[in-house]
Amino acid sequence: MAMIPEEKIEEIKASSNIVDIIGEYTDLKRAGSSYKGLCPFHNEKTPSFTVDDKKQLFHCFGCGAGGDVVSFIMQKEGLSYPDSLEYLANKAGIKMEYNYSSKYVSNPRNKELYEINKDIMMFYYKNLLTSKEAITYLKNRSLSGKIVNRFMLGFAKNSWDDLCNYAEYKGYDKNDLEEIGLIKKSAKGKYYDKYRNRIIFPIINHYGNVIGFGGRTIAEEMPKYLNSPESDIFKKRFNLYGLNVYKKQKKDDLILVEGYMDVIALNNHGIDYAVASLGTALTSDQAKLIKRYSNNVYICYDSDIAGIKATDKAIEIFLNQDIKPKIISLGEGNDPDDFIKKYGKDSFIDKKEKALDVYNYKYNKILDIYSSSKENEKYEKLDLFVKFLAEIKSDLTREIFINNVSTLFNIDKNTLNKAVNKYNTNITYKEESSKDFKNKQKVIVNSNPQKHNTNELEILRLIFNQRDAYLENKEFFDSALKDEKIINTKEFIINKNTEKFDKNDEDYVYILNYIRDDANPIVIDELMDRIKLFEKREKLKELKSLNNRTKGSFNE
Repeated sequence: MAMIPEEKIEEIKASSNIVDIIGEYTDLKRAGSSYKGLCPFHNEKTPSFTVDDKKQLFHCFGCGAGGDVVSFIMQKEGLSYPDSLEYLANKAGIKMEYNYSSKYVSNPRNKELYEINKDIMMFYYKNLLTSKEAITYLKNRSLSGKIVNRFMLGFAKNSWDDLCNYAEYKGYDKNDLEEIGLIKKSAKGKYYDKYRNRIIFPIINHYGNVIGFGGRTIAEEMPKYLNSPESDIFKKRFNLYGLNVYKKQKKDDLILVEGYMDVIALNNHGIDYAVASLGTALTSDQAKLIKRYSNNVYICYDSDIAGIKATDKAIEIFLNQDIKPKIISLGEGNDPDDFIKKYGKDSFIDKKEKALDVYNYKYNKILDIYSSSKENEKYEKLDLFVKFLAEIKSDLTREIFINNVSTLFNIDKNTLNKAVNKYNTNITYKEESSKDFKNKQKVIVNSNPQKHNTNELEILRLIFNQRDAYLENKEFFDSALKDEKIINTKEFIINKNTEKFDKNDEDYVYILNYIRDDANPIVIDELMDRIKLFEKREKLKELKSLNNRTKGSFNE
């Protein structure tokens, strides 16, 4: 087995800044000498994930994940150590080198699950090739054998134990199959197949690993679709259906659709540059993934209410990633699958060529609201246009739409410009007011009115941000609290006791703002050592003072 030379590993690490790499998966903000953000390995609302730029290490105080840039890619992408190095080398433009005499150790757990999924994909695929009803179903939808092979479509028989029996024959651990969502356990403890009488869509990530499955019923059963649950190897928000196929086509354009059948229907008609967000809700991580492969993005979600809302959300997510998508409108009640079957490839391409940029899309949406309003209500919609105009950053683009709105309402352009400027001024005023408030708080925070002991403030910060760690050493920390106002604040935090706590008092404002800062997580052992050292010094001071007093009394 091939091994990567140590010098090459060091070169790859040195060329892969951990802040830049992790910044593609979660938004990082500088916090002192390090960076902080929401953990990409578990759901959290308060950031507990830190990245040390100097040491090139990461650590999550919530779930315990940690390591260097290579271990991050291993954990995040489910890759082996060598594959993670190769991934980073490709990003850095470094040519890989291998020794072929040694062995390497990969991630055995994920590798095993990938292998199981790959085998099950082939099991379903062979089922389809021998199933008349599945083949008939696909033929009725004009899906070719080429498409079946391209996406490795399969079929789950109308049986409760077909896969279970196969798994038993292969010696697979059924707990593993249950974990990745292929089988389920009944109330009586018996396992049964999750997918039955369904066309199977393997979900293959951009590295070629089979990470999950989708299943569409070929009957009238509900739900129409079943999907793999989240697991160690399948994180929906980081993956896109069909991206493994899209990569091979090497196209500039990319069409984002909702589901499996949309991707497959478009491919079936020669439009082989579509991927699906596995549902209607695009995530920022999926947008970052798309950005790796294309900046020419077209959104083509369903034309129902849910699809329109999802389109609006996707637009904002793409704009945050500096991608300016275009929006393909297929007309009311259509989705890509239905549309291309009814009207064909040329009609779809025509719709794509007429796709609207973000501003025209938003303008037309407001125009539809305006047009459908009663005559006496139309002028009330002017505020919607003013808000829209205020959002346009380009002066030239804004001028074009100001002309449109001016003509529509028969309003002087100068008057309209004043309304837009006033709207922006109000927004700026609100932002500045917020900044002023925060700056006033900073003045209070930096003043430390009564010079409270830092160790005691840190204990309070521990109680506020890392309660479990405080409770494990409660007696020690409580004995270190001497400051009356800090003790009162502790009672307020833990027991909601406001008897001695005055939230308007300058001291309490300072204390509360201090402990709300969770940018630098507390290292418990270090805090305990500081407290012990401080107490030791205080005792020495007392002893010295006592000695001085004793000497003084003798001298008298």
